[in-house]
Amino acid sequence: MEKEKEIMLRLSEGDEQAFRYIFRKYYSKVRAFSYGFLKDTDEADELSQMIFIKLWEKREAFASVNNFDSYLFTLSKYTIFNYIEARHILPVSEDDFPDIIETVTPYDEIVAADLKLLIDLTVEEMPLQRREVFRLSRYVGLSNDEIAIKMGIQKKTVENHINLALKDLRNVIGVVIVLYIMLID
Repeated sequence: MEKEKEIMLRLSEGDEQAFRYIFRKYYSKVRAFSYGFLKDTDEADELSQMIFIKLWEKREAFASVNNFDSYLFTLSKYTIFNYIEARHILPVSEDDFPDIIETVTPYDEIVAADLKLLIDLTVEEMPLQRREVFRLSRYVGLSNDEIAIKMGIQKKTVENHINLALKDLRNVIGVVIVLYIMLID
């Protein structure tokens, strides 16, 4: 928890390494969340990149963020909803993002925590080698070549494990998103 606060503070001060850490740690989750709504890999990539660009542009606000998971979940949710509504136009101005911190409800925090737990449980249920490849890729930030060398396997095997891990996560998160939408209706 202290490490997370330190990273948020460093990010708010413009530390690019802190941003890279956040990007590596959360990009696959944001992308999977976006893909669950959009069902289009290119749009999910584009929208996820836009979310992280907004994070960097509004980095000063992170000195006061208490729960980054909730903040990122809420930011992603509103960005995706606005994107879907406007279809390829993001009508939210940059000035709106600090206000999102104030609109995080206890329910949003619970949903974000549940989603994180679900992702962690899904990763834990993966076969050992797939789990290790995924962790080295998404949590440690190693390239596919580095993982292949470290684990003594082929690069293609690494790519296959990552693709299968992401497929597992998309399937689980897709179900959660459908349930979440049904609950807010």
